[in-house]
Amino acid sequence: MLSNITYDVYHKMLNDLGIYKTWTSILDYLRTGDDIPYFLDAYRLSDLYENGLAFLSKDEKKALGKYFTPPDVSSLLASFFEKQKGEEICDVACGTGNLMLSYLKLLPHEKARDLLLKGKVHLYDLDECALKIAVYRLGLAYGHEVEDKIDVVAEDFLDQNLQLPALAKVIANPPYSRITSIPPNWSHTEIVQESLELYAAFFEKIVKNSVSSVIISPFSFIGAEKFYNLRLLLNNYNGKIFAFDNVPGNIFKGKKHGIFNSNTANSVRAAITVTENLKGRSGYRVSPLIRFKTHERDRILDGNVLEELLPKRYQCIDLLNDKYYKCFRDLEEIFLEWKRQSTRTFAELMSKEETPYSLCVPTTCRYYLCATKKELQRSGKYQLYFKDEDAYDTAYCFLNSSFAYWHWRLYDGGITYSMSLLKSMPILDEPLLVPYKDKLHDLCVRTLSREEECTVYKKNASELQENIKFPKEVRDDFNKLLLNVMHLDENVAIFDRIHQNSLFGPDYD
Repeated sequence: MLSNITYDVYHKMLNDLGIYKTWTSILDYLRTGDDIPYFLDAYRLSDLYENGLAFLSKDEKKALGKYFTPPDVSSLLASFFEKQKGEEICDVACGTGNLMLSYLKLLPHEKARDLLLKGKVHLYDLDECALKIAVYRLGLAYGHEVEDKIDVVAEDFLDQNLQLPALAKVIANPPYSRITSIPPNWSHTEIVQESLELYAAFFEKIVKNSVSSVIISPFSFIGAEKFYNLRLLLNNYNGKIFAFDNVPGNIFKGKKHGIFNSNTANSVRAAITVTENLKGRSGYRVSPLIRFKTHERDRILDGNVLEELLPKRYQCIDLLNDKYYKCFRDLEEIFLEWKRQSTRTFAELMSKEETPYSLCVPTTCRYYLCATKKELQRSGKYQLYFKDEDAYDTAYCFLNSSFAYWHWRLYDGGITYSMSLLKSMPILDEPLLVPYKDKLHDLCVRTLSREEECTVYKKNASELQENIKFPKEVRDDFNKLLLNVMHLDENVAIFDRIHQNSLFGPDYD
């Protein structure tokens, strides 16, 4: 039957035998069969297993939160991992072994085989079936005699009695799901109790107990309040973090472990965290929020390209700087100068009472942000009131420049611009703006007069959403004024990349 296996045959086996017995039969056949059909080719086994999980129990596997690691992402993670120190090679939440195979492929064949034969390779996963497939695939690549030498741990990695070997380096794509209750055998750390996120629990244990690591996870730990203690922990280590947007292209291609999800627009926003633990360093360098188009995928998933994006500064977390900022390297000095010259926030411009000085601001800002005098006809918006005309002009300038939008990209970049984040935006000190008061007011008046001609509509959930899309030169005028206030001699074109829908392209929507 297996010599002529099809999806129909495979699914019948799953129904009749269950996934564990089905895969035991398949692996036994592969070890003894003379004529292996393409359907059971070693490179297809991971996808075939994913298909089986989806066929049997979509809801259960969705709840487990395991994301399929595409081959190109596995190769990227492996390229970072290959450069890290460590003598014991560990793949945590290994699934069917994609990450380990990608890493070993980067090594000379005999070196990889030697690591396997010496028991230096450790695989961790609760899924015994996936582990069996991972071991078989390693055996197929490096000789089946290596299989008995691989350290296979089919246990709960978060059990506090389970320890990584000394001098471990870890590669991992941990599960992403909420923790509904913390098992008694786990370490009940502040990070676990406050975040209640499975990936954060894995993250903490890996970083604390390894000499280096490469982890792909959601990027929410970079700025969300509930991960503050995880960020504090990372002050004790050092490395780099690459943060990826999920549109236009996304890292996981919309595929979730056991779920072949056709919705690619709402995939997780991911981060790759490389903990290097170099001497004399503290904290992490964090990339900007990286956008790429689907056809640019090969170009962006290149370690050398990504390294070029990293700013120079290693960020450490404290009460005043409680989130990582995600900044382009060539914009970092402008950002730091903006913060240095700002001892007040946007909240201080606002009035708690209604005043004649009001602006409407959309809550979503995919590629730009605007503020309008007229009330926009849309579902998501803030109606803001300001203390006086000077506060109104200052707010209008920041909101229609690149700065407010940039602030959102630096500290969030998800779907909506939260009110708390908007209120926290740095605003240049008032004495700095006084010499530019008349120029600022004139620029606001000219821009306000263009609102009607710049009104645009976009259908969302069958409803038209009104917005204002000013020409680029309007944004540039506000940006130039703010740069002049800060006495920075930069070309305003430097801000264009913030609004692009691609790391490489000039356009934005």
